[in-house]
Amino acid sequence: MDGEKALKIPKSSIILAIAAFYLYVAYSAPFLGQWDSFDYLKQIVSHQVSALGIGRPVFLGYNILLWESAKTLFHLESQQVETVTMAGAVLLGTLGVILFQRLCRQILGSPASRMAALGLAVSPLYALYAGFIMTEVPMLAALTASALVLWKSGGQKASLNDIIGGVFFGLAIGIREQALTLAAALIWIIFCRRDNTRSRIRSTALFAVSAASVALAPAMVFYFRDQAGFIERTRTWLHAIPTGPIQFRNNFQASLLFTLAVCPGAWFAAAGAGIYRLFHRPNPLSTAGERSRRPGSIPNAAWGVVACLLLPIAVLWRDADVQMHPRYALVALPASLLLCASLYQRWVPSRKGPAIWAAVQILVFGVALAVLSPYRQAQTRKIEFARVMRDSIPGKGLLIAGNYSPVLDYYRGIGLRPGWQILWSGWNWDAGNAETAIRGAWAEGVPVYLSKDPLGWSYFEGEFLDVHFLLKNCRQEQVAPMLYRIYPSAGIPRENVPDIQY
Repeated sequence: MDGEKALKIPKSSIILAIAAFYLYVAYSAPFLGQWDSFDYLKQIVSHQVSALGIGRPVFLGYNILLWESAKTLFHLESQQVETVTMAGAVLLGTLGVILFQRLCRQILGSPASRMAALGLAVSPLYALYAGFIMTEVPMLAALTASALVLWKSGGQKASLNDIIGGVFFGLAIGIREQALTLAAALIWIIFCRRDNTRSRIRSTALFAVSAASVALAPAMVFYFRDQAGFIERTRTWLHAIPTGPIQFRNNFQASLLFTLAVCPGAWFAAAGAGIYRLFHRPNPLSTAGERSRRPGSIPNAAWGVVACLLLPIAVLWRDADVQMHPRYALVALPASLLLCASLYQRWVPSRKGPAIWAAVQILVFGVALAVLSPYRQAQTRKIEFARVMRDSIPGKGLLIAGNYSPVLDYYRGIGLRPGWQILWSGWNWDAGNAETAIRGAWAEGVPVYLSKDPLGWSYFEGEFLDVHFLLKNCRQEQVAPMLYRIYPSAGIPRENVPDIQY
């Protein structure tokens, strides 16, 4: 009988899981526009590590296992890795909602925990990135698992839970290094859940050692296998990080804006509840009743706000990328929802409160869906155009396509178009090197192709101008809508540049 009770899953968890899964499938945009997504897909098929950080070994590792299992079981082609990996991303996004609900129940109690979990399920950015082949949502799922284990730890299994919590944190770092920004938050949980200084120090040590062991093990493997390559890789990665003190003010403003954007419904509802409480002072009897129904208070709550919400965002203030990528602020999402839900429940404790909260979340989610609709349509167009390029250029070619570069390199890397060469756009673009690559391709008899799709040159307009002036005197032959083969200008004798027949 006790075993049956232990295995019983609350109906609210089942309903929430089904709702979250539906929302992610319905809401997630095509992932083509995310630069890293197709890099990851290529690395999954080719069993490579990422050039980012320490290689994102955990993220790529479990996706390689998923892909190889599905490929063997269903006899899939290499390009079908897109479907398999996206399905895994959606399932991890749903798992993240379930884990977060369980964490909220430990901290807030009901109904605030259900409100916070609903806020995560209909967070516009969380739902969006749960449909991308990206690292943020899987990282949050691992971090939430770590926090849940640490918060529940106690009694005879306290030491074991500290180790397990550290393992999950190490896995989160192996998924995405940004997980380190929540180290203070997890240590704060340990201090909240331990009764004395000795137990806190012991638990922190066990947690830190297990986390460091899991996070650093892949890096040590890379280092001992190729020390020079590891050092050069680390140097390149650190050089590519766009830190800039001059941009501090813009980063600060962007981080605040994106922290609001990760769960706008929750922030609006909490702000509305605060205004409501200002103009509707409760009578003493009802206030006493509210206090009796609240769960136990959280110790050191102010430090929790600093460690879980403020510090992870403050770390981003020197990273210029925070101005362009709202996904960086997703690390603040769990703490934002816990704070907003707890304040809302405190200020609007009536039975109608949860219903109003739910209505606000769903309304904001619907508005966000409408606002992002043009972006989703653009992503669909980009997917279609990338496939047109794939079908229109079956043989050799040097491709110039702006932010389609990682997509085209993905087709090359998985062996679908092994004869392709990619003129990469990005932070290391140089017009002189581009001209050398184009002229070198012509000299070797490799056709040169230029995409003029405006969506492919978003954020790279300066590069497109460079290409325009390089090729403005060249003969152009249209091979597909917005796709052209470029022939040499008069500066290179035409007879020295034979065509490739395919």
